[in-house]
Amino acid sequence: MSAAAQYYDVSVVAVHGLNPKNKSNHAERTWESNGKLWLRDFLPNQLPRARIMLFGYNSNVSIESSSAGVREQARNLLIQLGLERKTCEYRPILFIAHSLGGIVVKESLVQARLGISYETIGASTIGIAFFGTPHQGSRLAPIGDVFAKIVRAILRHPRNTFMNALKSDDLYAREISSNFQQLFEKYRYLNFCETLPLKNFGLIVEMRSATLGLPDSRETVVALDADHESICRFASEDDDDYRRVSSLIVELAASVTEPSLRSFSTSGSTYVAEKANATFFILPYSRNPGFVGRGPILESLGVCLASFGLLHNRIALYGLGGVGKSHIAIEFAYRFTTEHPEASVFWVHASSIDRFKQGYCDILDACGVLPEVDNRDSDRPMRVREWLEKQHHKWLLIIDNADEASLLTSEGNIKGGKLGTATQAHKHLSILDYLPDCSHGSIIITTRDRVAGVRFTKSCAHNLIEVVSMTEAESASLIKSAATEQCPEDSEVDELAEILENLPLAIVQAMSFIQENALTLGEYIELYNDSDDTRMDLLCEPFETLGRDTEVPNALATTLMVSINHIKERDTTAIGVLSLLAFFDHYHIPKSLLQKQLKKALDLVKTLGTLKAFSLITPGRDKDSFSLHRLVQLVIRKWLIIEDNFEEKAIQAMDILAEAFPDANFENWSICGVYLPHAQSTLRFISELHGEDLKKRRLYLQEGIAYYLWSQGRCNEAEALDILILEEKKQCFGRDHPETLESMASLASTYQNQGRWSEAEALDMYIVETRKKLLGPRHNLTLTSMANLASAYEYLGRLQEAETLRVEVLEERKSNFGEEHDSTIDAMASLGALYLDLGKMESAEVLIRRSWSWRRKNYGSAHQVTWLSAGAMAQLYRAQGEFQKAEDLSIETIRTIESALGPNHSLCLQSKSNLAGIYTEIGEWDKAEGLLIQVIEEAGKQESAPYDMLARKQRLATIYWNKGLVRESETLERELFKESIQKLGQRHRLTLKCKYSVAMILKRHGREAEAIQLLVETTNDEEQVLGPFNENTLTSIGTLSEWCGADKAISMLLEAQEARDKYSHVTAAWESILNLLQQMELG
Repeated sequence: MSAAAQYYDVSVVAVHGLNPKNKSNHAERTWESNGKLWLRDFLPNQLPRARIMLFGYNSNVSIESSSAGVREQARNLLIQLGLERKTCEYRPILFIAHSLGGIVVKESLVQARLGISYETIGASTIGIAFFGTPHQGSRLAPIGDVFAKIVRAILRHPRNTFMNALKSDDLYAREISSNFQQLFEKYRYLNFCETLPLKNFGLIVEMRSATLGLPDSRETVVALDADHESICRFASEDDDDYRRVSSLIVELAASVTEPSLRSFSTSGSTYVAEKANATFFILPYSRNPGFVGRGPILESLGVCLASFGLLHNRIALYGLGGVGKSHIAIEFAYRFTTEHPEASVFWVHASSIDRFKQGYCDILDACGVLPEVDNRDSDRPMRVREWLEKQHHKWLLIIDNADEASLLTSEGNIKGGKLGTATQAHKHLSILDYLPDCSHGSIIITTRDRVAGVRFTKSCAHNLIEVVSMTEAESASLIKSAATEQCPEDSEVDELAEILENLPLAIVQAMSFIQENALTLGEYIELYNDSDDTRMDLLCEPFETLGRDTEVPNALATTLMVSINHIKERDTTAIGVLSLLAFFDHYHIPKSLLQKQLKKALDLVKTLGTLKAFSLITPGRDKDSFSLHRLVQLVIRKWLIIEDNFEEKAIQAMDILAEAFPDANFENWSICGVYLPHAQSTLRFISELHGEDLKKRRLYLQEGIAYYLWSQGRCNEAEALDILILEEKKQCFGRDHPETLESMASLASTYQNQGRWSEAEALDMYIVETRKKLLGPRHNLTLTSMANLASAYEYLGRLQEAETLRVEVLEERKSNFGEEHDSTIDAMASLGALYLDLGKMESAEVLIRRSWSWRRKNYGSAHQVTWLSAGAMAQLYRAQGEFQKAEDLSIETIRTIESALGPNHSLCLQSKSNLAGIYTEIGEWDKAEGLLIQVIEEAGKQESAPYDMLARKQRLATIYWNKGLVRESETLERELFKESIQKLGQRHRLTLKCKYSVAMILKRHGREAEAIQLLVETTNDEEQVLGPFNENTLTSIGTLSEWCGADKAISMLLEAQEARDKYSHVTAAWESILNLLQQMELG
């Protein structure tokens, strides 16, 4: 039993039955269905002044059973009730009992009658509602008794008398029944009987056993469409069986307690008793049966009012319009009057001072006091204060919708005569001036404005309670309770809650629309996602709901606009900032974006303070940011359209981002990442706006975004922007304008990262030739274009051509800038990496060491270009056979990158891939495999270039082979062979590696002729692409010599070289190899 207040009109005590399955929380689960415990969730609506208690006891018959039987538990029931009723011994009692619980209740009443200590319990009992109680015994008894005996014998648990009490032929059962017959005339009875069999057991308590056989005036028998377990479980107040049960229970309680209960009606209006100390419940709303959740807030209200009746407390519920403040206050009022039936509850609307005064004065009329006061007397609100302070006993006053902070200051809001002008003395009084301040009363207000709450609570922080959106679970419960579908999909419920941001008003509005238009949740979601305009139309839809003030807008859009207009009147700076926020992304908005718009840091603090006060923004994930509800953002944009200010504010927001968005150099990556979603969001509203100057400003921002996306490997997004920018610049400036060529170069770089090297080569070739004509061959931009073209050649496997360009670029940059310039160092690093691929170790080492040393000195170890040089240095160590140095440097580099960018950044993944290559070289197969699989899986989630993915898979195939996993290795090699030809071309260096591997597979499977033909062509291509002294070329020549002999190998290579001009023959050979591989797979 839980502790409660002393004053109630009736006590309802529920006693559960047998627990044969030893379920936990049996006292609660007996009465619970689908999470609804009707004694707690439904019955208080019909009996608001009833104290409802559950008596829990150990009714197990086997495992964890107690030696205490029916008599002992009946005694415990009396003891507990006696403790709870020390101050209210004569309050009427109504017992509700299931199965064995009815036997326990009967035994307790017998004991109360026989003894002195608890005779008031017997005397106060008005009746018992039995659910499936076996007055004449039960079929369950012998079955359960056998089972219980077996279990006890094994586990050595004590025996009790529960099963005996249920047997029709047991002496103990007969004794209980006989004793209770002496009390038949003392009480009234409701016997609810089961009509459905319990699975595997049949009908547990038959009709003849479930009744007492008394006259109708004393006993009411009702057959319910339920089995023995479900007979006292109801999932909804609309359940037909529950309606019958509850109406009979209420009728039974009212027959004795009607005088004390009649101050309540089902509509929530008040019956005024003609007593000096009468209590009143003036609430304009019925209790909402669909109210769900909000436990922590209701608990906080209870904590704040823990000293009710001893200290005066003022509590403010503040939060966004539509978040459910009023509904929480209504629910709390009903719970409060249950806990404090000795106290009155009053409700007053306060959307304006006039409305507050009218509602305040209505308290006098409703309570029938101060009849001598003239209704025209302007002092009447002060008389209400005096009456509450000096003449009335305990009370709780709830003031709803006190949304204007000015109404809670003594200056008041005198616009439009809101304060009235009847007397000069009261012209400037505010709501605060009319509120009583006494120990026997407390006040709760609901408000959108935190400032109003602070003033009302007199800066008492713990009495300031913020109401935020519902939890996901609460939203789901609210949706399901209002859904017209039988069983809505959980995924659709969750999606609807998410798009409506768990705002109660938005959810109720949506469910009302769904019901009125006979939609499913899925259909509504599809409609909502149609467009911003459709979303806005839905948010403007009027609807009816319980517990909402008729003079306050009910649609979410209009209720939020009330807050926006309040801010417009109070703070022009805040409304200006709020207008800009309509176009940013709603989440993680950095304060730095707004600081330049305001003159002082204090101005930003005060502006954001105003927006926080109305709960329009919420703190972000760090102190330098904040967030905004998406629905609020949508309403602000609608408001700007109404104000004819949408286009101006959209352009202003874009200009702020264009000015703030930095170049996407490594040093700026973090700030670019923070600004990116806001820049992208802002551009959504600019695309249809025209004007030459505006277009240039927009293109400037888009170029910054595209560069950052490219730097982060998000090449598909970058490509879309690059193409858009390039086409617009062609129209504005022409194809060969420097601005256009710059954008063309950006697109070429994006193509390279996407593995589209032929397209990149075509663009880079055009840029190089055009810049040579316009700027000359030694201009820095021309050299940059040549370096880009060299990169395309490298990826295409044309390493000799790439080398020629790289050497020329390095020499020109040395001449133009000297050897210490970063452009020159970049050229050194690129050429050094190329030399490494070509096998020119000494030249590679000089350049790689030089660039690595310079970058560490000038950029530090935690910079992107330094990491690239460290990676090249590790590859150099690897090529030189210094594997420990290579491993150590790679691990150090990975740790540095992870610390700066995280473990899944593309740079980090590439470094891990390189480390896996080192492990492969030294035979650490498990380490290499684990690292590569991790990299491949993570890269697969990102926009990884085809070359990188294929190279990693090729290395994984090598690892499988060396671990003896031949089948896995060959399967992967065959896949790579086809993929590399398709994505990279037949003569790409990676394709050549795949050719070599497939030749080895063919040889192992006895396809010697095809293997030799493929290896000859591979070796010949390697010599042309990689050079005659490249490591891979030399390996292929050595393998061919092993297979055919040195003389035969040389002869075949010379013949293949002479036949190179017959390219169609080569292509035909590839087709036959592909067909052969397919046949091998099918075989």
